[in-house]
Amino acid sequence: MNFVAPKYFQANDIISFLSEVEQAFSLKDQMQPKVLFDLSKIKQVNILGILLIYKFIDYTYNNHCFHKPEVKVNDYIEKQWTKYGFRDLIELYVSNKDVLDKGYKKLNVQIHNNFIIAPQPLLRNDNYSNEVLKSSFLPKIKEYYSFDERVVTMIFQCLSEVLLNFWEHAVEDTKSILVADGNKQMIEIACADTGNGIITTLGQANSSENYTKEDLIYNSVQKGITSKSMTDHMGYGLWILNQITHLTKGRLHLYSQGAYFQNEFGKEKIGTCGYWQGTIIYLSLPLKNPKTLSDIGVFKTDHELKNLKINWK
Repeated sequence: MNFVAPKYFQANDIISFLSEVEQAFSLKDQMQPKVLFDLSKIKQVNILGILLIYKFIDYTYNNHCFHKPEVKVNDYIEKQWTKYGFRDLIELYVSNKDVLDKGYKKLNVQIHNNFIIAPQPLLRNDNYSNEVLKSSFLPKIKEYYSFDERVVTMIFQCLSEVLLNFWEHAVEDTKSILVADGNKQMIEIACADTGNGIITTLGQANSSENYTKEDLIYNSVQKGITSKSMTDHMGYGLWILNQITHLTKGRLHLYSQGAYFQNEFGKEKIGTCGYWQGTIIYLSLPLKNPKTLSDIGVFKTDHELKNLKINWK
């Protein structure tokens, strides 16, 4: 059984990757022998592609999908693992060694002259993640983008909404990574989990409705739609990300359990795709004209704005 990553593994290539790997999510506890995960054909990859490679290995390892799988790489992908800080972590998985303490704590924010790379482990019920988030991850992003306070505000708001989505929905995923990669002109933010995806959580909350997968993933970016009815959860998170994407003419991609939503420079598209257990969120924003909550016209009162607090818990 072979799983082959695309030659060009960036945002526009995710659907082809999902079609390639979806079978793996039906192999929990199967210990499938003679499996090859072939990364040797990759010629270009961005931070989202690196993240999905990690999460695929993480899921199949922890769910005992394969028996001694082979991971085939080339020099390029080895260099990209090193560049983005994932090399040690992925190699610990491939060699079947304990990764929880050793691998995650080697991830760190890297600031170069022209760009910043910021992987942040999200270990549920682990104080280390929260401490590093507050003491290193966020301050370094603020430092790098200190030339424009509105840029910092926009980035922090987007990071907050992505994080909250993870903490509230990916309950069964105990190990994930939030990544940010950018320069002074643009930033990419991505998070992928293999817990309870958008389709499951919204589907359970709306079980009386005859919604398709496409309906559910489209509904997830609408204002006031939440899987946590009867709580103080307002259902604004993904809607805010989509509004900022529209205003900045950026890109927002969501993938969950066989459905996708894409906002490409203001043009929205929904459809079906290969199965991914959990949810993938990808955001790419130009920084020339940053937007914040105050630019979203529907927030007409100070009361609404004050109730949308950035929460880094």
